[in-house]
Amino acid sequence: MTTVELTPIPEHGRSGPVRLSRETRAALVAAAGERLVIHATADPDVVTIGATSWVGALAVPGLVVRVMPKVSVTNFFAMLSAGVSPEAFEHEQVTWSDTDELIDGVAYFAIRLIDSATMRGLVHGYVGREERMRTIRGRLLVEEFARRPWSAAEPQCRFDDFTADISENQLFRCTLEAMLSWPQLAPQVRREALRVLGRFDGVSDTPATKHAVPVPLTRLNEHYADAMRLSRLVLQAMSLSHEAGDQQANSLMVDMDDLFQRWIVQELDLRLAPDLRIDSEEDVWLDEGRAVTMAPDLVVRRGSEVVLVGDASYSMGADGYMASRDYLQLVAYTTAMGLSTGLLIHCNTDRAPEAEIVIRNAGTRILCRPIRLDGSYAAVSRSLDELADMVRELADAPGEVEVPTLIRTPRR
Repeated sequence: MTTVELTPIPEHGRSGPVRLSRETRAALVAAAGERLVIHATADPDVVTIGATSWVGALAVPGLVVRVMPKVSVTNFFAMLSAGVSPEAFEHEQVTWSDTDELIDGVAYFAIRLIDSATMRGLVHGYVGREERMRTIRGRLLVEEFARRPWSAAEPQCRFDDFTADISENQLFRCTLEAMLSWPQLAPQVRREALRVLGRFDGVSDTPATKHAVPVPLTRLNEHYADAMRLSRLVLQAMSLSHEAGDQQANSLMVDMDDLFQRWIVQELDLRLAPDLRIDSEEDVWLDEGRAVTMAPDLVVRRGSEVVLVGDASYSMGADGYMASRDYLQLVAYTTAMGLSTGLLIHCNTDRAPEAEIVIRNAGTRILCRPIRLDGSYAAVSRSLDELADMVRELADAPGEVEVPTLIRTPRR
């Protein structure tokens, strides 16, 4: 078994030459998709493997590729949970260090949340069913009885069954089984997953595609909220990418660009409520004819009024600077929405971009604000608080905010 570890800063790195069999190479190409970039070499049996914005692990027969984020494991869990209280992952600082398997840590964290949410019993709900029964239950389907009079001994009935076999519990069972399908899962994590899975006897097996849409929260299932949020993310990240006979590929990978954007939106939304509200990926018309649409990462509103627009960018260029397209997108957003200021939130870099740039012949200000994720979670939380304060000031007086000198958080 060949193992390739990519731990570049930033993520977009490249391995050295890797010799693979034809079968392994074909499985890797089929499974990688947009998660990894496979580069050919002069030797047809040798490739190099490049990382993208996706982190995690992908396993094919004969090869495991691991891409570790530039974020500490504790902060990665905080981003992954996106809204779960920090107390929920405090113990992972002891249980899982930066040298432990990222996949095992993610799986263990998800198992803990599911375990905590269901330890007092599974939520039950009413599910509509139709069955042939020896005694009438619920509503007798007379039309079916008329069509099949010979089945009078077991007439078709429609009734509501109060059961644990509901969407919420099906989501948890599907998540646990998906994690157990990962061949490299640590034995202690596998034991925990099997222990919690036993709680879901009688709950139906469902495909991951059924759980793409969030389950509405009610007073009955609100204590499931954190576990359901993380479970959906794990199902999105974990997929059976390639299968041919007994050859299969498993992946548990997360797109850090998407995760960073969703995490920033959620954290700011929590800090700015109720005065300000943040909408993510709201369609904005670029032209008067409404033929071209754009989707900013965050649109800040006070009531119905848009007071600020921004983007969140996890990936930096190889030289540590923002890509020109990040600035160009914000210029387009601010122009189309009639705003004088745009906010660009970016992640770890030793060569931070300018804190403020002014667009020629337009006067539009683009403010750049870093969120370093390689320190403690307390330091990250302080940075988010300062960012929220800055957004409030921009919302109140967009042309008068003085951008503070950036203070770098020391690495730990």
